[in-house]
Amino acid sequence: MLLEWWLMAVSAIVTGALIPVAIRARSIGHDPVHGVQKLHAVSTSRLGGAVIFVAFIGIAGIAYILGVASMSVAWLLALSALPVVAMGVWEDVTRSVRPRYRLLAALVSAAIASAAVGGIVPRVDLAVVDRLLVLAWVALPLTWFMVAGACNAINLIDGANGLAGGTAFIMFGGIALMAGINGDAVTLAPALAMMGALAGFLFWNYPRGRVFLGDAGAYFVGFMYAQLSIQLVASNDAISAWYVIMLAGYPIVDTLVAMYRRGWVRRRPLMSPDALHLHSLVFRRVTLPLERRREAQAGQHRPLPSSDEIRLRANGKVAPRVWLHSALCFALAVVFHDNTPALWFGLLVYAALYMNRYRTLVRFRRGRARRSERVIPPETDLVNPEP
Repeated sequence: MLLEWWLMAVSAIVTGALIPVAIRARSIGHDPVHGVQKLHAVSTSRLGGAVIFVAFIGIAGIAYILGVASMSVAWLLALSALPVVAMGVWEDVTRSVRPRYRLLAALVSAAIASAAVGGIVPRVDLAVVDRLLVLAWVALPLTWFMVAGACNAINLIDGANGLAGGTAFIMFGGIALMAGINGDAVTLAPALAMMGALAGFLFWNYPRGRVFLGDAGAYFVGFMYAQLSIQLVASNDAISAWYVIMLAGYPIVDTLVAMYRRGWVRRRPLMSPDALHLHSLVFRRVTLPLERRREAQAGQHRPLPSSDEIRLRANGKVAPRVWLHSALCFALAVVFHDNTPALWFGLLVYAALYMNRYRTLVRFRRGRARRSERVIPPETDLVNPEP
């Protein structure tokens, strides 16, 4: 197992060393300041995720050449991810790829992984469904839907400095923990390599946001989480299939709420962006008003910082608050890793807590936010639409 931990360290160092190249490439793939979901104040490179992929595939390739058995599947998974990563890079560079094409690329990568490494959902611990999973025409569409959903879920929560990277780090940590406990080195090694790559990325991404994950990174992270989840469940009968779903409880619930909000409540296309995700509301209702009040109170003794600096500080304080959601899902998953009914109950509890927090931010923070805007003009808020 020592070798797998070394892979994590090497992955972190390589990714951290390569990220400055992406930072300097703002003219190639950058995220503009203006937009419905933008919380940042400076045009920033979106190629951080591409660096994560390059570092991972490089380490996996070297391990494969050296005959490291625990990374053999990782090499094939990285190659399988090429279509969805390539489409993500194209979107990061041109900002012109339609969501349907990105979804199609995710399905292609999922199909390749199914053929290359047998990446097919083995069970869901529901007797009726499990009996149907022996049929390829049932198992394959379910698998591809799950992989595409994971890619999209990570992309949706990628809206504040450190949020998606930190959330994914916790999720892969849950996979690595169970793989290590059960002696599953083939799942442990790539999970630790992904954690190392994410750690190297977070060094530059949080809290100042000097580089972003981008679509390529979000899709690759989601793809790898889905594939390693399949692998963990297939190789370890003692672990409930709902363990990996509980680990990803926050992005799953956030995605389902977004689909309901856009498609049912607002009658808009499901893939249309909005500024009503949990992290957007935390920024607008909590961290930005707090920063404004703090600076207004301190303004009697020193000059006020620029509005961009206030937004940057507020942005950096969003992720720790939302990481608590992933930490709770992690704890529930680990405690009840072999108890499917308890994991169902845990998901329901978490969903209820999420919705309670969401409603609170939508309904009861407006007054506080507006009071703070009397101190600092509201145009400093990057997110204008009201829920």
